Amino acid sequence: MAEKDGLSGLILDGTRFEGKLTFTKVMQIHGEVHGEISSDSKLVVGKNAHINAHVKVKELLVMGKIEGTISGCDSLEIHEGGKVFADIEIKTLHIKPGAVFDGKCTMIKDSKIRK
Repeated sequence: MAEKDGLSGLILDGTRFEGKLTFTKVMQIHGEVHGEISSDSKLVVGKNAHINAHVKVKELLVMGKIEGTISGCDSLEIHEGGKVFADIEIKTLHIKPGAVFDGKCTMIKDSKIRK
């Protein structure tokens, strides 16, 4: 995945991270993360990823599984095979055919994002 702003990091399949994860550029997760994730950038959740966390990022692309909460997000895209079991607070939501969303969704205005 080529991003114009570069890549902050990559958590590969078979890796488990627990704690608070912050980053400044695009982050890709293909393994497990438990705890908190926050950034003013984009998070990509790969097909084999499993996240159980409070997630607060600018953009979120989900192809794997997220459980927990998602807040202050400009954009959430759940792709085919992606699963989100979380209460979410977002500006825009895109759910593709074959994706799963189970939770409460609160749509927010620009002025409330990431505060």
